[in-house]
Amino acid sequence: MNKKLFYFLPIFILFYSCVKDDDINDSPDVDIKSDLFVKAEVVKKISSEDITAIYKGSMSTVGGNQPTIKLDAVTVYKITYKTTYPGKTEKILASGALIVPDNVKNNHIVSYQHGTIINPTEIPSLFGPNTQNHFTALFGGLGFYVSVPDYLGYGASADQFHIYEHGESLATASYDMLLASREFLASQDEKLGGKLFLTGYSEGGYATMALHQHIEEIGDLAVTASAPGAGSYDKWGFAQEILSKNEPLPFIQNYLWVLASYNSVYNINKPWSYYLNEPYASAIDVTNPLSVFTANIDTNPANLFTQSFKDEILNDMNTPLTNAIKDNNRFDWKANGEVRLYYGTEDNFVYPANSISAYNAMKAKGTNVTSVPIEGKDHFTAADTYAANVLTWFYIISFL
Repeated sequence: MNKKLFYFLPIFILFYSCVKDDDINDSPDVDIKSDLFVKAEVVKKISSEDITAIYKGSMSTVGGNQPTIKLDAVTVYKITYKTTYPGKTEKILASGALIVPDNVKNNHIVSYQHGTIINPTEIPSLFGPNTQNHFTALFGGLGFYVSVPDYLGYGASADQFHIYEHGESLATASYDMLLASREFLASQDEKLGGKLFLTGYSEGGYATMALHQHIEEIGDLAVTASAPGAGSYDKWGFAQEILSKNEPLPFIQNYLWVLASYNSVYNINKPWSYYLNEPYASAIDVTNPLSVFTANIDTNPANLFTQSFKDEILNDMNTPLTNAIKDNNRFDWKANGEVRLYYGTEDNFVYPANSISAYNAMKAKGTNVTSVPIEGKDHFTAADTYAANVLTWFYIISFL
């Protein structure tokens, strides 16, 4: 698959725009009872003209030269819902965005898991003018309902710590947002189709894989298609690769955030001096995990991490931390829904080995999985091609 698939999208839109709702919604809906929904608030309305302009801009980023098409207007809601937080007995409030097309609806739901967010003003439920929100708006313009969780630690749950790259909490927050979105749509007499699509990139790619596995383990919804992009699914293999490097790494601050998350949620409770050499350990504010992005640290793992920590990972010792890392692997399992794994072949932020390991392991277990390498692109430059291809793929199979 390559970016040229995106060019066929206008043909499918024009062809299927004449198809009646009764003709395209023949998949039976699943009656899932949910008491997670709390409230919905309109965040903004986006006109058909504005979404069409977003589409035109997206075409230009992947080299498209097709005539402009007109997409539907959408309404963006902030959904507040109840979900779980690790270690808490009572449910907490969380939030996300739900995009609802105003007129042209194919009635199926896309759950989009967003990539890493450091600036809290960029969360989905505020729906600012960023690339990820533009992507979900395009899905809405094509007639999909789009459920987009903020994740724990953002929006309505901003008083909590975001447990970065933690499979269980990313999955449950995304799943409960999906159920709450369905509950709200049903209350508005919106017709729900029987197809479910999952996608996300970077942290969102990992969250998508975790959500897909979670849904199939619960068994009350069926995933039609899943498109994780550039996620760190093989947490253990990735950790060993990082700790074996002797060169500056552009993502090392993100990895320290992962360590802080696991150190907390698994009650390992080691000080930074356990993981990092001085003066780097003292440079990080222990009360603020995001201070890893502003602290003056060496980005070379050979200099940054203590020898005892490197030995723990590289020698595969049986410790609380190694067990926590392995607990977050999300690559070696069988999916029933179709999976396409997108990644840039030159990705030096989330190494391609994550997607390759996932493809090999899932294929061996019988998953209908396709590897989609985006040649010559890195973690960031591959994102536009990923988005264009996924948008087209989901749109086409929503009619099959």
